Amino acid sequence: MGRTFSRARVATVVLVMSLLATGCGDGRQPKFEAAPSASPVLESAVASPSAVPSPQASPSVKPSASPKPVKNGNVLKHGAGTFRTAAGGTDVIGTAGALRTYYVQVESGITTFDPDGFAAAVDQILADPHSWIASKKWRFKRVSTGVTPNFYIRLATPDTIDRMCGSAGLDTAGIFSCRFGNNVMINLYRWTNGATGFTDLNVYRNMVVNHETGHYLGHDHVFCPGAGRPAPVMQQQTKSLQGCKANPYPYPDGVHYVG
Repeated sequence: MGRTFSRARVATVVLVMSLLATGCGDGRQPKFEAAPSASPVLESAVASPSAVPSPQASPSVKPSASPKPVKNGNVLKHGAGTFRTAAGGTDVIGTAGALRTYYVQVESGITTFDPDGFAAAVDQILADPHSWIASKKWRFKRVSTGVTPNFYIRLATPDTIDRMCGSAGLDTAGIFSCRFGNNVMINLYRWTNGATGFTDLNVYRNMVVNHETGHYLGHDHVFCPGAGRPAPVMQQQTKSLQGCKANPYPYPDGVHYVG
């Protein structure tokens, strides 16, 4: 009897341990859902289908400077939560369309990039003839402090991005940029490191500014239209190229919109 009871207890313990092990962790990854155009949008959101772009479009022109991704995992994660505004401003860029004024700001505590240097990069991106001004629907002008802008382009640490974008119901997971309201938020980690599939860091920087500014202008996410084709700038290229070629511009040939 003693031996029989002992074996039964052992069998019971083994069964309980097996059940506990089966219930530990389901391995699921967090999901990011798309927001409608009137709502905040971030790079990680699920994309919506797009029209096939014009066959003439091709990313034939690359940005001038070509810094390489540094893959720096030690990027500052937490900043002051306040922002420094770049001095001065620009002339109006673009030849037609509604004028949108903007500030360029860098979070206090970030030392690897200063407001004026970040502003110079942003100004060049928005003034590029393959950027949003090619549509003839938009013109831009950076304004200085004392003038209320239409929107803000901000370089911020991952923690601040998570907090500010999270206040609008967005999960940036410490690694994504976002747009909410009139705030275009560029993640310091991405500005420093780029993303998989981008061998030229400047191409990535052009893409992420154009992508998030595109959300501010009312554009939603789209999918890659086909393997080997230029990725639409509103595709989630940070997350995956989906078989497309990296493309930083909404109008790669200066005329046709790839979306």
